[in-house]
Amino acid sequence: MDLACRHLGDCVAFFASRQLKKSPNLAEKLAILKGRTFFLGVGAQKAGTTWLSFYLRDHPEVYFSPIKEMHFWGNRSREDNWPASMFRKKLKAREAELAADPDLPAKGAVALRERLRMGSDLGAYRRFFRRRVGEAQVFGEITPAYCALEREELELIRSQYPLTKIIFLLRNPADRLWSQMRFSENFETLAELEAKVDGVFDNKRYRERYDYVTAMRNLRSVFPPEKLHFAFYEELFTQEAIDRLCEFLGISPLPAQFERSRNVSVKMPLGPALRRKIVERLAPQYTYMRDVYAGDLPASWLADLQILEHAD
Repeated sequence: MDLACRHLGDCVAFFASRQLKKSPNLAEKLAILKGRTFFLGVGAQKAGTTWLSFYLRDHPEVYFSPIKEMHFWGNRSREDNWPASMFRKKLKAREAELAADPDLPAKGAVALRERLRMGSDLGAYRRFFRRRVGEAQVFGEITPAYCALEREELELIRSQYPLTKIIFLLRNPADRLWSQMRFSENFETLAELEAKVDGVFDNKRYRERYDYVTAMRNLRSVFPPEKLHFAFYEELFTQEAIDRLCEFLGISPLPAQFERSRNVSVKMPLGPALRRKIVERLAPQYTYMRDVYAGDLPASWLADLQILEHAD
């Protein structure tokens, strides 16, 4: 054997290069994603991510995952059965739909089966996109739970996909939390829902989703400013906001259908007394964003900051 193979690393490189020479198609496949922009939508939950996913999925210059929320990053070392259990449930429902109507497209079920087999395999995640991306120069997915990713996981993403761009939609903290509660909690009356407010601040699932401070600090510590796009939910549904997003991704700005509502929570009013209570509990989120944006925030954020200024 060549002397260059005395070290294990050299041997691996030697045999890999020989394999690529024997299989030029393999080399081409491995290079498919090179030079393309990989985007991740990292949240926030109940801040327009579903609506945005439909816009990007319909864009001819973008490949958007057939599974909106892949839940791959941040879950690779989990010891429980999630998110596999969720994907099995989704697959079972999709297979029932296909059994009832064989003319329905099967690609959703195919993608779910592949996601289940993927597990925590970084290579399988890459192949998932490589097999589907086609001619699109921009590809990716949106999973709001990614807002809780730790710095080490974000660094891994950047190392795997050097051209990564991050999208983070931000919604008024009190409005977002109230919407999440209306979406996630079981209740029949407004009073029942209001009674649950105190409990959400001790719930990790809620804390991870409303903690803009930690999420933004982690993102800004790993990615340069030009790779980060922060946008306010309150300003998202305008063509100007969509044009800015498209410019960030490097795609053509196309007209958006703002009249479409997606993943809407049950309507329940947030009264002034309860709003004050929630705003005060989320004060660090408001003050951090005030400082980051030098007070240049949507009107509802500024109104809530006024509540904090007049708090006893």
